[in-house]
Amino acid sequence: MLVERSRIPVQGLDLRLREEPCWEGVEGLWTSLAPVEATFRLERKGGGILARGAFRTVVVVHCSRCSEPVSVPVADQFEVLYVGAPSSFRGEGAELTAEEMDVEFLKDDRLDLSGLLREHVLLNLPIQPVCRPECCGLCPRCGVNLNDTSCQCRIQASDPRLLPLQHLL
Repeated sequence: MLVERSRIPVQGLDLRLREEPCWEGVEGLWTSLAPVEATFRLERKGGGILARGAFRTVVVVHCSRCSEPVSVPVADQFEVLYVGAPSSFRGEGAELTAEEMDVEFLKDDRLDLSGLLREHVLLNLPIQPVCRPECCGLCPRCGVNLNDTSCQCRIQASDPRLLPLQHLL
């Protein structure tokens, strides 16, 4: 959803958005993603637009230990200041200041709310989701799910080259 800067009144604009995510470049990050529900408050601030909001959705991802599907609620609040074109380009290797971390640039004097949602959903995905805290994972030798069954594989506890050092413990 694109919002023109000229369509934002002086008193601000409140929006509710329910988006079916069909984003490119995120294939394989999840099994399914529920529609993203978001609220936005857009205000003119100086020469830019201050976008405040919150979103929530449910994502189905694979457990990082046993690869079973797990539903994870994802929600967050955000605040981003959109300004016009950058006044000075400092180069690719320039480090951002703390004030610049939540600043984006407007393209064609429009605010892309779908892009903003995509970015924040991706930033809030769990890095190593687990189906439950006590998940046993997969057997590293035969690959059986150790939550469902046990296997007869013998897993060596440690590297045999380190056994001479064990008496030091």
